[in-house]
Amino acid sequence: MVDVLMLFGVSVVVAVIGHQVYETFGLPESILMLILGLIIGPGLLLIRPSEIQHLVDNIFTLSIIIILLESGLTTDFRTALETMRSSTFFTILVLGVTVVICGSFTNIIMGWGILPSLMLGVICSGTSTLPILYFTNRMKISKEVNQLLVFESIINDVTIVTAVAIIIQAITLALNPLKTVMGIVQYFLVAILYGILGSTMWALILIRYLENLKLKYITTLAVSLLIYSFTSTHGGSGIIAVMIFAVTIGNLSNFFASHGLLRRKVKRFFTGIEVMQDEVTFLVKNMFFFIMGLLFDIQAFNLRILGIAISLSILMVVSRAVSYRVLQKIDTRFDGSLLAVSLMLPRGLTAGLAAFMPLEKGVNIPYLKDIIIVMILLTNVAATVGFMILDRRNRLSRK
Repeated sequence: MVDVLMLFGVSVVVAVIGHQVYETFGLPESILMLILGLIIGPGLLLIRPSEIQHLVDNIFTLSIIIILLESGLTTDFRTALETMRSSTFFTILVLGVTVVICGSFTNIIMGWGILPSLMLGVICSGTSTLPILYFTNRMKISKEVNQLLVFESIINDVTIVTAVAIIIQAITLALNPLKTVMGIVQYFLVAILYGILGSTMWALILIRYLENLKLKYITTLAVSLLIYSFTSTHGGSGIIAVMIFAVTIGNLSNFFASHGLLRRKVKRFFTGIEVMQDEVTFLVKNMFFFIMGLLFDIQAFNLRILGIAISLSILMVVSRAVSYRVLQKIDTRFDGSLLAVSLMLPRGLTAGLAAFMPLEKGVNIPYLKDIIIVMILLTNVAATVGFMILDRRNRLSRK
């Protein structure tokens, strides 16, 4: 039996090397981690899924909480309101068009049920923040288009995970109309209640008693875990509760803008959080992709799954192009970047997390996980090729 801890240690080293490759060449380290997992797991069988299966649910839940905590803590209300109007419209438009196009494909061509088809359509609609940030920083596009793509990828972290959680809730309630509506209402209300209560109580504790707390990030993460667990136990969405908690806590300094002393205390606290948060998030993101590769079912992989993933990737490009055309009609600031917006479709952590959410709740959708893994690879390759084409075109135009 291979030493699992040794392989996980090697994977972290590879992730760090991959990050340097990402900074230099633009290939996301998540892809390298996914490939490493595929090689060590289904390729060489050094780690079998049964050896880590008992850890998977907890690892994925922890990953969701850490990513939501990061997204919430780094979301600024004021900046978001100023720059997110068009991005939010575009994100929702892409979500709707992608759900219709990709959902229709899986429902009509593949014979999936309506709710599983909707779920796959939702998962297909979102982009990944890390590669988007890399590409947009290096592309010759307008500031407006740059912000559009970046904020779209940020908004996706919330919309996709939330939408998938709601669909899972509808599936597990067996589509009894009244029960489904009441269950979803409870799902939201309990989450909102505990999210607001948790953030209010934590804010008061921070301000009054824990200004000089040493283990800032770990303590805040622990509070997030408690809120997630407590909300889920009482029939609410732990995901939504954690997001509300994180966004509220992350914007405390804005809430106390007129109170100089309180504002300075809050800023000092969250400056200490940022350093630790970056490294923990980096570790969790990359370990997640490594485990995804380990769990890939090589026996289930065939030309059909590859064909489905390719078809969905093409349909994603179409849905983005259609959505961008609609946005152009409404806001002329976004003219002239059809190719850039259409090909910036790399999927990553959010899609991977969403693919495993049904399994965590006992909902089995055949081949969903394997299709998403292949799709993550294909969309990142497509985005990289698109970036290279646009970069070459810009260089030729300068000559």
